[in-house]
Amino acid sequence: MPNSEESQSRSGRSGSAFWTGYDREEQRRMEEWLNIAIEKDLFEIYYQPLYSICDGSFTEAEALLRLKGPDGVYIPPDRFIPVAEETGQIIEIGCMVLERVCKYIRYLLSCRINIDTVSVNLSVVQLMGEDAVSRLKEIIRAGGISPNRILFEVTESILISNYTLIANKIRELSRSGIQFALDDFGTGYSNITNVIDLPFDVVKIDKSLIWDSMKNRRCNIMIRELTHTFRNINLIVTAEGVETEEHDRFARQCGCDKIQGFRYAKPMPVSRAADYFGRCAVSY
Repeated sequence: MPNSEESQSRSGRSGSAFWTGYDREEQRRMEEWLNIAIEKDLFEIYYQPLYSICDGSFTEAEALLRLKGPDGVYIPPDRFIPVAEETGQIIEIGCMVLERVCKYIRYLLSCRINIDTVSVNLSVVQLMGEDAVSRLKEIIRAGGISPNRILFEVTESILISNYTLIANKIRELSRSGIQFALDDFGTGYSNITNVIDLPFDVVKIDKSLIWDSMKNRRCNIMIRELTHTFRNINLIVTAEGVETEEHDRFARQCGCDKIQGFRYAKPMPVSRAADYFGRCAVSY
């Protein structure tokens, strides 16, 4: 598996040295820093544009949360997000992210920049609250954008804790026009039944399967067949982790609709992302 810049960006292997373990003291310090970050609004949102294979456009993106530590170095998301989920801070953080994404979409549209959807990662902790559905819907309504411009990304692992409750909330949000993507398909809990049973609009093929398909014939065949199946039931298929020409060619041969990866666009701050959407299309 490639030791890539993208894998560091997504998993956070190259983050701050301020926290080096997962002991109680580290967690306490992390929790305190998250409280400060919430109070002082220290979080940043980067956007990674998605490339449309059909027309070469960039009209979609994923919102990615970023946070610097006290030392000024970015903390890996897989360090601070689990703490935020355990403490419940993720609820306030998640609402903040959604509010800022709605504001950004509204800004892009006011500038006549074509943006179809922005995807936002949704935590199981956010969905477990009694008022989760109404709160998420109200944020989007107050943001002044159409619900179908938001694509909530969930992983199958969030369905393990309380499938019936979570599934019903996903269905309720979907009925209001919000779209859903099954993220990281192919890692850990992949279950075709969930894809069929829940109102997903998008399936994102995890980067590990894209990379493994370069050297594993069985994996290669499986991803081609799965992509074909998903598209036959009207799901949009996004290939994650596309970094090389070989990855790119494979995603196209499989029939994927969208590409997310460093070959086309890295995560970038708000101003750069706006310029990227303004370009509309590139040629590779």
